[in-house]
Amino acid sequence: MAQASRNMQVLDNVDNVKILANVLKTNVSACVSVGPFFLPQIGRIFLDMLGLYKVVSGIISETVAREGPIATKTPKIRHLRTIKKEILKLMETFIKQSDDLETINNNLIPPLFDAILGDYNRNVPAARDAEVLNVMSTITIKLGVCCPFLHPFAWVTPGMLTVILA
Repeated sequence: MAQASRNMQVLDNVDNVKILANVLKTNVSACVSVGPFFLPQIGRIFLDMLGLYKVVSGIISETVAREGPIATKTPKIRHLRTIKKEILKLMETFIKQSDDLETINNNLIPPLFDAILGDYNRNVPAARDAEVLNVMSTITIKLGVCCPFLHPFAWVTPGMLTVILA
């Protein structure tokens, strides 16, 4: 993941993209199995994962903007979107199962929002992923309902609100 987030040529190879997707799927399965004890693993891969998300998103956006919505049907873009979806699924799964909401709110949410909401806002509609909305819903429910001391929308800035309502 670290190499792919720094060197986009790694993502030109379909086999590398498939391997990354499988690694992410394995992490999702592990997260489901170990629940809140997955925090050390998230801590190790989180920044690389967000870097990968941004790079993959950039490639998808450029390709869709250049070739049109039909580009989303090509094998390369479908594989890259799988990486994005697995990252979102991993974050959603981890947040759902986490007990340490304060750590999530203070350390994971701001960079996660920067990556996924910024991407969602910049993308052309054909390149937007519905899984972003699933993650946002999970965050709102988990942090809003499970932590009554947090207002469910206290973390939403005016810029984020514009993206959410778009």
